[in-house]
Order: sequence, then C-alpha cells, then structure tokens
Amino acid sequence: MKVSVIILVFIILFSLFFSFYKLPQGSPLTSPNLEFPLGTYINGQNMINVNAIAIINTFIFGTVVGIIEILLAATYGVFSTIGSRTRVIMVRFLDALTIIPRIPFLLAIALFYGIPEGTFLRANFFLTAIIIALTGWSNYARQISENLYFSTSMPLLSRIVGKLSFRLSISQYWPSLSSLTKKFFIPAIIDGISTYTAMGVIAGVGDPSYPTLTTLLNTSRLLPDWWLFLIPAVFRGIVIVILYIISDSLR
Repeated sequence: MKVSVIILVFIILFSLFFSFYKLPQGSPLTSPNLEFPLGTYINGQNMINVNAIAIINTFIFGTVVGIIEILLAATYGVFSTIGSRTRVIMVRFLDALTIIPRIPFLLAIALFYGIPEGTFLRANFFLTAIIIALTGWSNYARQISENLYFSTSMPLLSRIVGKLSFRLSISQYWPSLSSLTKKFFIPAIIDGISTYTAMGVIAGVGDPSYPTLTTLLNTSRLLPDWWLFLIPAVFRGIVIVILYIISDSLR
C-alpha cells in the first residue's frame, strides 16, 4: 500500500506542477519525439501539460462524486437504523434504486442538460458529477445500513423501545460509521471516474472547459493519432489500478 500511495502522490504532484508550468508548444498533432516526449495536442499544446490537467480534473471529478455519495450514503444508512419498520422501508427503497440501469438512465438525463456538438455532448462538469453521485450513492447506503444495523445493540433497542433519536444513533454508531466511510470513499471515487468514462466513451459526454482523461479519449476517437488516446488511456489505467490497490488495503 505504501508504494501505491507514494506513486499516487507523485502523480498528483507531477500533474499539479505541469498544470501550471507550461512547456513549449509545437505544431498540431506532432508525434512523440525527443522535443515532445508525449507529442502535441490538436491545438499544438504539449501533451505533458494536457495530460497533467486532465489527470487533476479527473481526480477532482472523482472526489466530488465520492464526497457526495458517501455523505448521502452515511446519512441514509444511519436514518435506516432507528427503527425496524423504518429500516425495512428504507432498504427496499435502496433496492429499487439499485436495479435501475444506471448508464442508460444517466445518458437519458444528459440529453436534457447537455448540448450536442457533432458527435459529442457538452455537459457541465460539476452538474454531471452531482447527477452521477445522486444515482450511485444507494449502493454504499445499502452496505452501510447493513453494517451499522448489525454492528451494535442499537437494533435490539430500536425494536424494544421504538424509534430513537438521530443524535443517539450517531453517537452509538460513530466508530463503525467513521470506519465505513473511509472504507467506501475510494471506491466511490473510482465509481465517479469509471461512470464518467463510460458516459464519455458511449455517448461522448464531457465538458471541454474541464478536460479530463475521459475528454481526451472522446476527442481522439475520431483521429488516427495514437498518442492522443493511448497515453491518456494508460494514465487512466494506472490511476484506477492504484486506487483499487489502496482501497483493498484499507479494507
């Protein structure tokens, strides 16, 4: 895990540095060479800078989704434990949300707020993150609810006494809740990045104002220049694998 964290920190610091430090530009679509190790973009911008910005925006997107999903899941999970009847109803609601085909549903929503541009769909960066989070939090809420319900004596007290206050639930469950939020936070980040990638690859959903690794894949899919899609794809794979390794270690 330590090696994975070191690599992740290095990638973030490297990307932050080259997000602000601009390298020399060249002719558009220059293939990788000694002067431009990763080639140049369609506007002549150095691909090192382009990928650095894309990596940072990808992390920002995933983090926004992760925070929203975990906050909603944790709040819902705690509320679902304050009474046996309440828990049954709230858990069934989560099950109903989970069975909705997520990607088709997200693409249908994107058609309402996105702006078609050729084969792409320009969709606001942060609005897309919020919508993805609102359709993904139920998976973690279900798991948090189950873990909290069987982690202490609170369920028994709830069945005997009736509904207990939300404040009492928080104090009772805080140790388990804190551990669960840490456990599911990185998977929620991965969920945000992966879902955004799926939307981008299938329907070209993205926001050119905030280029991510997904946006680069969208832009390059109509061009034969391999460094436009292969290098971002490799970076995305490295980021996802490292996050999975860290997540498995925390579990």
